[in-house]
Amino acid sequence: MSEEKLEEQEKDSIAAELDTEFSNLVNSVPPPDLEAVIADEPDENPFEEGKEKAFDENVEIIDYDIDDEITANDFKNNKRPIKKEREFDLKAEIISWIKMFVAAIVIAFVIVEFIIINATVPTGSMEKTILPGDRILGSRLTYLFHEPERGDIIVFKYQFEENTDYVKRIIGLPGETVSITNGEITIYKGDELIETLDEDYINGEWTWKANGYTFTVPEGRYFVLGDNRNNSKDTRYWYDEYYQTGQCTETELYISKEQILGKIYFRYWSAQEKSFFDKFKNLNK
Repeated sequence: MSEEKLEEQEKDSIAAELDTEFSNLVNSVPPPDLEAVIADEPDENPFEEGKEKAFDENVEIIDYDIDDEITANDFKNNKRPIKKEREFDLKAEIISWIKMFVAAIVIAFVIVEFIIINATVPTGSMEKTILPGDRILGSRLTYLFHEPERGDIIVFKYQFEENTDYVKRIIGLPGETVSITNGEITIYKGDELIETLDEDYINGEWTWKANGYTFTVPEGRYFVLGDNRNNSKDTRYWYDEYYQTGQCTETELYISKEQILGKIYFRYWSAQEKSFFDKFKNLNK
């Protein structure tokens, strides 16, 4: 027999012996006792809904914040971390309140100076529409979007006295001619008749400075009157008191768009009206 055949026989013999030994080992292991395994199963499922699993019986599960600086070792060693209590900082609290107060003042300033008009009318030149002491509210932004219109009630900077604001009604528009005859106003554009005004807002019968006036409104300017025509210092008064005496130019009798602070929309309080609901009035008509 050759050496190669002897080697193959030896390998086959060793493989057979190993196979026999493995089979004997498997057969020697007893089968598991299924009844015992079932009996050893726990009665409760620690992962049932609504139940929490603690790290051990002596550790309570609680919530902590990131700032509490909890480490993994705290739980590994069954150590309950101590939750930090935030100390009251009076200085920080005061600074926080100051910031809010300053912010509120700035916001209020911006609203009043650049968005709304909130004013109290001291005189009766706009009766019966606006009474003395009435508080009115308007918008500073209205004329950013369109030009002033006839009938608008406006607040404007009074041209003959510094730091004084007036409230009047726009009657004549740029380029128009305003004629006042026997307490009646007629509007012309050149030779064309535009309209004769029906002024139901006038307070009583108009008798003072009610006749013989003709005003030609320059471009970019507006002719204004008070609703209380018998007690209103408006364009008629300025014409007699300032222009006729040489104290102003003709153009200064009229209101420029730059003088207009805004348009009035509401009366939100009136001390003279007795009924609560009459204290409020829509002026945008």
